[in-house]
Amino acid sequence: MSLPESFPPALPVVSILYTDIEPYKNALVDLQSIFGELVLSSDPYPFDMSDYYRKEMGLAIQRVWLCFAPLRDPSDLPLWKQSCVELERGAGGQGNRLVNIDPGYLDHGKLVLASCKSAPDKIYMGLGVYAHTCLRYKKGEFHGPEHSFSDFIDGRFDDFFLSAKQLLRKLLREKRSTDLPLQEKP
Repeated sequence: MSLPESFPPALPVVSILYTDIEPYKNALVDLQSIFGELVLSSDPYPFDMSDYYRKEMGLAIQRVWLCFAPLRDPSDLPLWKQSCVELERGAGGQGNRLVNIDPGYLDHGKLVLASCKSAPDKIYMGLGVYAHTCLRYKKGEFHGPEHSFSDFIDGRFDDFFLSAKQLLRKLLREKRSTDLPLQEKP
């Protein structure tokens, strides 16, 4: 019989979609106050495989990946998403978001992002938030599951997440983790 164990800490990861650099920079400062030290960031990737956010955010949308330390309890994902929704609202935009912020985590086997949208492949976590496995790690490589987004499946983020996985291993060795939630759970 297996018994519950303490959580394995995970690397906080955030995806930011933006078209204007200023709201992105402002969000970056706010995210550091929520998640801690920015320890890894990607170059911008074009968000060019979907028109989903075009009406709201415009053309030439970019995506940047950010990783933070310390490592955290992944069960706090709903709290992370609520904090990021508030940041999006605070960014302005006259009814449209100027940034789209999706927090998540990387553990040894997967990248999970928070979503407020239900789907058959998403797991409800509470507080109106779902967990969505966007990448899986197997045999030294990341793979986008068939239910994932096209830009995850095409492999463009793989090198970044291999670096993030190395960072996760390093932080675990250094024991730079905390089990403190971002805020008290309701």
